[in-house]
Amino acid sequence: MFEFSAIPIHPSLVHFPIALLLTGTIAAILFRLWPHPAGEQWGVYALLAGWALVIPALITGLIDKNALPPDSSENQLANLHTTGMIAMWVIYGIALYLYVIWNKKDALTGGKLWAWFGLLALAAILLALAGHQGGRMVYELGVGMQF
Repeated sequence: MFEFSAIPIHPSLVHFPIALLLTGTIAAILFRLWPHPAGEQWGVYALLAGWALVIPALITGLIDKNALPPDSSENQLANLHTTGMIAMWVIYGIALYLYVIWNKKDALTGGKLWAWFGLLALAAILLALAGHQGGRMVYELGVGMQF
């Protein structure tokens, strides 16, 4: 496992983007429906920070994944986890891009607003499902628990 001294890096990095992405999703949707511009702006900043912090988590996760035996059940679960997390990262990226484009033109209303909400919700669901697979690797299969 990719680690610095005795601390596994990937499991240490994942909590920050998860927290920022989920709270940012909730805040962005909630404060868009219940108009509070500062709250919505905070939610979008949290989404941006979480999206950026996924990058080091993905890199360290891919390094850890390469250390797994190719035909193992751990690697099969890691494939699901990795695929889900990359899909989540792409969908959040699309949602953030559309927010910037549509919000500049004051076009984030009606169908576009609900499409944006849908992308955020889909990404959050993927985050929860793929995160659960990562938790299963650690707590059921013991991946990354060797110090």
